[in-house]
Amino acid sequence: MNYWKTALSIFAALSASLTLADDFRTIRGKEYKDATVSRVEPDGIVLRTKSGIVKLYFSELPKEVQGRFDHEGAETNTAATPHQTPMNEVKPSRLVAALEKLQRQGLLRIDCSEPDAKAWIVPAAWKRFDAQEKENMTKNLAAYCHPQHPSIWILDKQSGRKLASYGPVRGFSPN
Repeated sequence: MNYWKTALSIFAALSASLTLADDFRTIRGKEYKDATVSRVEPDGIVLRTKSGIVKLYFSELPKEVQGRFDHEGAETNTAATPHQTPMNEVKPSRLVAALEKLQRQGLLRIDCSEPDAKAWIVPAAWKRFDAQEKENMTKNLAAYCHPQHPSIWILDKQSGRKLASYGPVRGFSPN
């Protein structure tokens, strides 16, 4: 059962936009300790903290923090529609290592040979995640297979049933 704890921590790393909690401070001095970036939006970031969820606009953040999220400070970004929501990516080296470990443990199988990639996951592991974590994981797996045109189907490893999918046009679609 110990390998389940390891697997779940790896899945959590895949589903988060950043793998570690971080401290954030606004330009006005308000501090958010041990916050995890839940998602990146065109106008800011959404943080998950012990006390709840908060959105910080890029205009409230120091330039170096904006730079970490590829925000140039200009208001040239248009509002995102659901299918254009930015990808929440885990750092590539960590993502690859985590995926390889999950595959070695038999918890995940990935086929990136087709334009619509496929990933088969152990259903017990998938069920432990909330909707946002499932969406982040699906997008990360899609980007892992096809960075330029991410598209993937997440399937139950035991039954083959569709659990979720993601594509640049159709967006994220849970089962």
